[in-house]
Amino acid sequence: MTKTSINLPRRYPGLRPFERSQQAVFHGRQEDVQRLSNLILRERLVVLFAKSGIGKTSLLQAGVAPELERHDYVPIMLRTERSDKMILDSLDSILRNTPHVSGRNTTGERPGKHVSLWEQMKRLEFDLKGLPATPVLVFDQFEETFTLSHAEISRRQFLTELADLANGTMPEDLRSDLLQSFQSGEIDMETMRWWEETPDVRIVLSIRSDFLHMIDGMSDIIPGILKNRYQLLPLNREKAQTAIVMPARAAGEFSSPVFQYSEEALSEMIDFLAGNMVEGKDDREDDNPLLKKKDEIEAVNLQIVCMDVEEKIIDYQQAAEFEVTPPFYDGKEGLKSSIRNFYANQLDNFPKAYIDRIQQKSQQFASQSEQDLELIKMDVADLRELARRLIEESLITPGNRRNSVVDDTLLDEYDVTIDFLNTLVDKSRLLRKEPRLDDFYYEISHDTLLPAIIESRNKRRYKEEAEREKAAYEARIAEEAARREEVEKELRATRRQRRMARIAALTSTITLLVSMAFGAWFIRDYINSSLRQLRAAERNVYIEQYDAALNGYDELLQHENRVWILRNSTPPKEVADEKAVAETLNVAYRHSILALSNADSLMFTDNYAEALTAYRAAIDETRLYHTMVTENLLLIPGNKLVPRVDTSLIMNRLRLLENRRGNALKILIREFKISQKDYEVFNEAEVWGQALTRLQQMQDILPEHPEDQHALQDELQLNTPISQYLDQKLDACKRKLR
Repeated sequence: MTKTSINLPRRYPGLRPFERSQQAVFHGRQEDVQRLSNLILRERLVVLFAKSGIGKTSLLQAGVAPELERHDYVPIMLRTERSDKMILDSLDSILRNTPHVSGRNTTGERPGKHVSLWEQMKRLEFDLKGLPATPVLVFDQFEETFTLSHAEISRRQFLTELADLANGTMPEDLRSDLLQSFQSGEIDMETMRWWEETPDVRIVLSIRSDFLHMIDGMSDIIPGILKNRYQLLPLNREKAQTAIVMPARAAGEFSSPVFQYSEEALSEMIDFLAGNMVEGKDDREDDNPLLKKKDEIEAVNLQIVCMDVEEKIIDYQQAAEFEVTPPFYDGKEGLKSSIRNFYANQLDNFPKAYIDRIQQKSQQFASQSEQDLELIKMDVADLRELARRLIEESLITPGNRRNSVVDDTLLDEYDVTIDFLNTLVDKSRLLRKEPRLDDFYYEISHDTLLPAIIESRNKRRYKEEAEREKAAYEARIAEEAARREEVEKELRATRRQRRMARIAALTSTITLLVSMAFGAWFIRDYINSSLRQLRAAERNVYIEQYDAALNGYDELLQHENRVWILRNSTPPKEVADEKAVAETLNVAYRHSILALSNADSLMFTDNYAEALTAYRAAIDETRLYHTMVTENLLLIPGNKLVPRVDTSLIMNRLRLLENRRGNALKILIREFKISQKDYEVFNEAEVWGQALTRLQQMQDILPEHPEDQHALQDELQLNTPISQYLDQKLDACKRKLR
């Protein structure tokens, strides 16, 4: 392997979607490529939907795009991300500047008039290799039309004009304007006939399945919008094997040499990706594999695992035809680590990748900024933390979704460089970079990363808050210690005065009385200081800052005099007992927060049934925590008992959890209805295999709790329990398959 091979493309893109140029290593989706391409060629409007992480963008860019081009269709990839411009203005600029535009028809020009999307597509002429071609407008991540902060007027105008184009209907204001021009003799009959011809165009809306209801909500302006829909399903075992093996065998210039996988490695990797890692059990012997969720493999996880294997081959400089075996990637534990620790590992490797990039440019006498040279002098830990903050604080919305940010904003806010950002894109693969008009926008490379990034951000913020509280606490302690030292210094001076033999007896007596009064004042201040320290710990418990509280109790326990004072105060306080109660509440608090985080992670990864169960578990943990707080009351002066923790904090979390549980149930019901509707279509068409797959999807998202099942049953207006309904349908479908 040459030294320059590190700059060559990888065989597996990891979290980034496959690009048009990576067709040679895009495998496992040939059937989907053909079916979706045929649907697009046949229908004017197609909706592609799938869960996040299944591979919609990769399918469109590396699979469908080349296939459409074979039929003289030109795919134009579009997104409706947040922008300072109106959505239609941004799209107009992109369409005008696409390299496949060969000209613009000027028939019946209307100077000064608004050019709608319908008119724009009618006027623009497209070609492919010098021959006329039909444009295919591919709106990737179409959910951004609804989820990002577009102005409502911008969103409404865009959807209205998109509807006119999809319906093949001339916009009413354009028709009215043309009619007036025709009646006044400004345009002739031939021009009117030209206008009446509908633009020849195809439209693809690609959207996450949990936002499909938003597409359905457009049915009033685009009737039958979901008629021609295509669901991209996870890879099965056979397709996953192809997606693993074929890129490794591909010839061409890559960072890694051609390599292969042993049968044992392939089997273990696919078992892991499919979830069949339960010891002593092999579900592959099930007599009805169509019903097995464990044979569904998400493309994004497959790419992360294979990318990790390829990186090891590059790092160890393995020779061509190297065979990957389980020990090479550390077996099952290595596979688990690839997925679980991807974000942390990529952050750990970022400083070296960035420094190597700048040093390599220096060796090649390439231009580099002074800022880059200063950045690489930073401590590795500080460089890593800078990248971490940039990702966690700027690229996640308040609603915990991916945020797309223009490069200038990141450069100014974090004082970094383009090379810094691009290293996060092409080496760390944590970000993706999208050109829009004259700028580049950066965003987190995939939704799969969000749970790990959000967890990392929350832990960092919690640690920083605890450190701030600890610093403030230590400053107060230092201030009190300085004050005590000053008092003791004065007391020592007073004592020295008492020992002076030359002072008269009367003066000695007066000095003694003053010293006694001062000593009493010092003791009283020491007592008050101990009480203040205890109150500070109690306040930290009250606002759930347990780390700071426990530090306070530990500080008190290091001074026996303070412990004795508090034991004999009113009301008496045993510091060790107070700390034990705080530790118990801290454990319950952390369990409730961890349960909430776990439920959110499941929700982010579209595991709605599991998320629903997890939210219920989080509610139970939070209620248990609330009960413990109400049972361990704090005794305060006046012999009053009050809660140790601000119960409004707990009740707010309970309300939040109930809302999220309700949202999870709504989304689950919607997903269930979509699968049920698909099942009914396939059942009526007697396509039993697809019907069975839809039933399996319905069974997979069946909620566990009886109340949730009952809510689903009511929503579907079923007379029988939902589980019984599914069992009956499954049995009937199996009989048809036999």
